[in-house]
Amino acid sequence: MLIAFEGVDGSGKSTLSVNFMEYLNKEFRDKDGQMLVDSHMGDFVWTKEPAFSSEEADKLNSPEYKSQTKRELLFFVSRTQHQTDLRSANVVCDRYIWTGIAYASIFSPETYKFARELYLSKDLFTQPDLHVFVDTDPLTCHIRRNEESIENLNKKRQAYFDTMKYISSPIIVLESIVSPNQALEVLVERFREMMNRYRTFIG
Repeated sequence: MLIAFEGVDGSGKSTLSVNFMEYLNKEFRDKDGQMLVDSHMGDFVWTKEPAFSSEEADKLNSPEYKSQTKRELLFFVSRTQHQTDLRSANVVCDRYIWTGIAYASIFSPETYKFARELYLSKDLFTQPDLHVFVDTDPLTCHIRRNEESIENLNKKRQAYFDTMKYISSPIIVLESIVSPNQALEVLVERFREMMNRYRTFIG
């Protein structure tokens, strides 16, 4: 099972995704302690995409990689390198292909349509079973991460909504929730409701 958390910088998705992974590993078991979804794959693990090395991050910020094509290629290669890991375990992922699509629409409009089709290809990318979009108010995100302007955060947030129509798997949208504990409680409640609709029982 692959669960992808999406949202702009400072939205709280990293903290929430780790907390949710810990919840799943504690509660998402039957009476014998076995995982109730793909139990043969073991506990949920956490990862972050794209997982750039310091060298790749330096490339992304270099003048050579201001080219839209090269920028998208760097993200694309990084994400394709982790497909084996995503297919061989239960994974909670901090950002994934929805961010790739949304951000390409802003930063790489010339290659956006092609990048979108690549990311949506089931032959190339493991598609998430569930998306969690952490929709925190951009002002709150700016206070947490003041190196980015509210204007840019608003553009990124809107890009997620503009590209939501391309996401085929279920989406849980968490509206502005400041407290990490409250966010986890709301997410768990909505997740349980969703699982029950699909006749999957947890806890």
